[in-house]
Amino acid sequence: MTTNLIIIGAGELGRETLNWASQSIAHGASWRIKGFLDSRPDVLNGYDYSVKILGDVEHYAIAENDVFVGAIGDPREKVKFYTPILERGGQFINLIHPLATIGKNVRLGTGVILAPFSSITCDAQVGNHVTLLSYSNAGHDTVIDDWCQISGHCGINGGVALGKGAFLGSHTCLIPKTQIGAGAYVGAGSVVLQDVAAGVKVFGNPAVPFGKM
Repeated sequence: MTTNLIIIGAGELGRETLNWASQSIAHGASWRIKGFLDSRPDVLNGYDYSVKILGDVEHYAIAENDVFVGAIGDPREKVKFYTPILERGGQFINLIHPLATIGKNVRLGTGVILAPFSSITCDAQVGNHVTLLSYSNAGHDTVIDDWCQISGHCGINGGVALGKGAFLGSHTCLIPKTQIGAGAYVGAGSVVLQDVAAGVKVFGNPAVPFGKM
């Protein structure tokens, strides 16, 4: 039976997911691309997609052979989009882009997106609905909890732990054994030399607190 592949969200990450799915089908995957789920009326503006919006995620009727692929970058948006599907028993697959490097004993949760050239080395653990964008790296013994977003060109060195919903801006660097609390925000270009408490915003080199989420 052919699987209906449904991309959650459109826009830039939707394009990446669509390209990945199209290439997989061309190489023999028994899927058909059914379309996007997205509630934003202007989400296709500026994009020339071959597939259209099926409707919003809260009211979509899940078919037996539907499988959903996450394509949303913002963890707060992920909660809104994934929860109604998960509550109704929807099936997901992990989107792992070409040229990603996955080490030994790595555990990947549901709905993980690894952009091209991402690298996760041995014994890392990645939670559910995590986004790793281009050129990101996660070192050995790193633990990334659910709903985290790691932007491009980040350096996550060995033994780092990211709490649920943490956000790392592009070009950030975390030294080994750093603990980033749940919901914490690390601004772009920051160098984190010490633990960041839950819900705290930090920025700079070295990174210092500048507010709460």
